[in-house]
Amino acid sequence: MLPARAESPVVAPEPAPAQAHAVLGPVLTSDGAAAKGDKEIALRRVTTSDPFTARAREVDVALRDAAQDLGLALDLGLPLNGDGARDADLIKAAAGGHWVISPRLEQVSTDSFNLRVVAVPPGSSTLLVRFEKVDGKHVAARAVVMLRDFVQMKLGAPGPVHSPDETTARADEDEGRRSRGRPVLAASSTLFGLYTAFAIHRVAGGEDPRLLYPLLALGSGIGLGSALLAADEWNVTSGSAWTIAAGSWWGVVAGLNLSAGREVRPVNDRFAWGLVGGLVGTTAAVTATALTRYDDGDATLVHSGAAIGTFVGGVTHLVVAGRLKESPSTGAGIGAAAGLVGGGVLAAFTSTTAQRVMLVDLGAGLGALAGASAASPLVFRDETPAKARLFLSSVLAGTAIGGTIAWLATRQSKPEKSAMRLSPTIGAAGTAELPAYTAGLFGVF
Repeated sequence: MLPARAESPVVAPEPAPAQAHAVLGPVLTSDGAAAKGDKEIALRRVTTSDPFTARAREVDVALRDAAQDLGLALDLGLPLNGDGARDADLIKAAAGGHWVISPRLEQVSTDSFNLRVVAVPPGSSTLLVRFEKVDGKHVAARAVVMLRDFVQMKLGAPGPVHSPDETTARADEDEGRRSRGRPVLAASSTLFGLYTAFAIHRVAGGEDPRLLYPLLALGSGIGLGSALLAADEWNVTSGSAWTIAAGSWWGVVAGLNLSAGREVRPVNDRFAWGLVGGLVGTTAAVTATALTRYDDGDATLVHSGAAIGTFVGGVTHLVVAGRLKESPSTGAGIGAAAGLVGGGVLAAFTSTTAQRVMLVDLGAGLGALAGASAASPLVFRDETPAKARLFLSSVLAGTAIGGTIAWLATRQSKPEKSAMRLSPTIGAAGTAELPAYTAGLFGVF
């Protein structure tokens, strides 16, 4: 008894990739007679009576071979109306999804030709034209180069076909590019939710941690969930997320400082001022990002404006008071709010980079230290309101000078103008019957 023979399963061959089709028209020529009225220049096939029949045959054979080498399938059963002499006929043939190529050859001298190749991509109404004056021995090679350049442009070619898995992967990749500011927004919103719960607990006068911890969990959950929902609904960029974070936290700083400056009692009520400031700052930042796109440089400028505003506001408060031991909370709160708003408005109308903003901040900080060092002898002993004001004014002046120097040093230098370079050019145009010559200058002015 013979053993049973295992038959291998029949595997269907994979379909070959779709091959682009092409229609190659005959080599056309012109007798040099320009059209009159709205008629086109008369074009006709190259015949055996033309002295350059051999060159035209070389062009035809070279283009046929090159088309197949480039992956085009020549359709011999689709002749062109009027041999492709009219542009409308070329576009009509390309509407069927074919590349349409129409070579034109015109003899200028004994062994010099004007070679023109006209091509229309599949389904397009655009004519691609290349023209060169070449020697007879190079005419076929140049025609091949022109055709290769046209095909490699891939105009009108169908897009790649992706499998379902590839489509899903591409969708996931596109989703990954969307809302790049999700982590920053989630972290900031979660922390703000924690602060909100803590502020509510302190304002309510609660002392029991058994109530505080559930409130913290609830607040952080609401903050995180809101951030994730917003990132899914809108494209939250990194710059937008950092701008919203600036509005939230510098708003809290402004509220806490203003309440401290006003000596709000009881002390726990100051957390409510910080919460109100954070909510106002968040609302303003969200509104600004909805109206204007903020990038990383803009977000850094917003943070920088709020930070410098807080510092300058506090120092200005001390200048007015004339005492170094005065609490600068009121001035710092006003400065934080003004700097936040000023930085947001400036970022909306200017374009800068995060690196430049940080360098300007560094320059301002170093300038403040230099001003304080230079004026420090004024406050070593016998502090008076006048000496205190001179010392603080020196700090403010150093801050302004250092920031200005850093801003000027980080400007992009204008490109130097290149020297004028000219060279003459002489060329030939027209036809053998009506020759024309051109002359001119070209170069960098």
